[in-house]
Amino acid sequence: MAESAWLEGVAGDLVGESLSEALQSWKNDLPEALREVCNRIATVEGGIWLVGGSVREAMLGNPWKDLDLATSLNPDEILEIFPRAIPTGAQYGTVTVRVADSDMQFEVTTLRMEGTYGDGRRPDEVQFGNSLEEDLSRRDFTINAMAIDLARELLYDPYRGVDDLQNMCLNAVGTAEERLGEDGLRLLRAYRFMDRGHNGIWQPDEALSKALITCGHMLENVSEERVWSEFRKILTGENAATVLERMRKDGMLSRILPGWDADIDLQHLLDFADTDVFACRLVLLSSEIPNERWRRLEHDLRALTLSNHDRNRVLNLHRLLGHLPTNIGEFRRYRAHVGDMVDAHLAVEGVLRPIATSTVREALEALNPLKAGNQPLVDGHLLAATSELPSGRRLGRLKEWLFRIQIEQDLATTEEILALLGILDWKTTDPESWPDTGWP
Repeated sequence: MAESAWLEGVAGDLVGESLSEALQSWKNDLPEALREVCNRIATVEGGIWLVGGSVREAMLGNPWKDLDLATSLNPDEILEIFPRAIPTGAQYGTVTVRVADSDMQFEVTTLRMEGTYGDGRRPDEVQFGNSLEEDLSRRDFTINAMAIDLARELLYDPYRGVDDLQNMCLNAVGTAEERLGEDGLRLLRAYRFMDRGHNGIWQPDEALSKALITCGHMLENVSEERVWSEFRKILTGENAATVLERMRKDGMLSRILPGWDADIDLQHLLDFADTDVFACRLVLLSSEIPNERWRRLEHDLRALTLSNHDRNRVLNLHRLLGHLPTNIGEFRRYRAHVGDMVDAHLAVEGVLRPIATSTVREALEALNPLKAGNQPLVDGHLLAATSELPSGRRLGRLKEWLFRIQIEQDLATTEEILALLGILDWKTTDPESWPDTGWP
């Protein structure tokens, strides 16, 4: 497409503003690989703009991360210019571009025209266009509907996204109900974008607030994978407690987790910055679900399509609720068994049982490391030779019983542990009644 043609399509729709001094500084920090991509597209007289979240974050003065581009060229033309490119979503106009001597890659998407969303998940058909404004009109929120022409140093902001950034307000592009009705995932994106980290909570305008309720049913059209991906981002947000409260009032939380009725106010008390924060928030949301409903809890987590690791993390934390150690032996066994989930468990317990949790924290901080570490000193071969027990359940359970005592009493030698064989009643009692190392 000739340069004059796509410029005509742009100029007829919107007028760009020169980049501010702050954006000039930000522009200078962009990677050289991005400049090369833009230059090569411009060389063949293609239009190329930085779009999406990177522009929003630039306007907020934040460092760049995801650098997505929109272009007037179609996917086949992009693939011709960049032989190493990957047609990751060419049918939707998206090509992942890579350049030599760089590990970076950029999503380059052809300008698209407005279309219908019959199923509330994806457009019925994708039509490529040549109007930047029409492409931006398809975006969800005004703060995401800006573009930067790096070569000409122009900012395009047809829906006054900069004003909304300055006013800390969340508005839909065009009619809010239409935008949310096109793709149900935009409901969750709206709640996520309310959380602006250290900048606090940004309130949606009246139209978007109403649409979040009237369009709530659109979430049913979204796959579980997409719901969990977006919901997890909400749970890990700096102001997640406030966002969850809003979701509860709007009826959105019950659509995602029906029957999880714990007091949302508990979320405001969670003070925990770690990779397990999403699990802690889910456990607080499910804290009133008794262990008798374990299958229901696991079913809900499977429905959310959590990974096995994440699901087990939540289930194990939920199982630990209400089980805090009370003496030095228990402190040692608790620390040894709970392992890397101690901090997460105590974070949740600190919300539910703050006084008891404070005592446990102090005791654990004063606790010395185990002299023999967290491994049994007596293995099965030595125990079999000493006890004359054959391989089997009784031998295995006896080994575990001894290991528990090793941990609780902080024993350091095999002699100390084997001496217990003359004290414990292991010859005639039922091995299924012997204690193990688990917690609780």
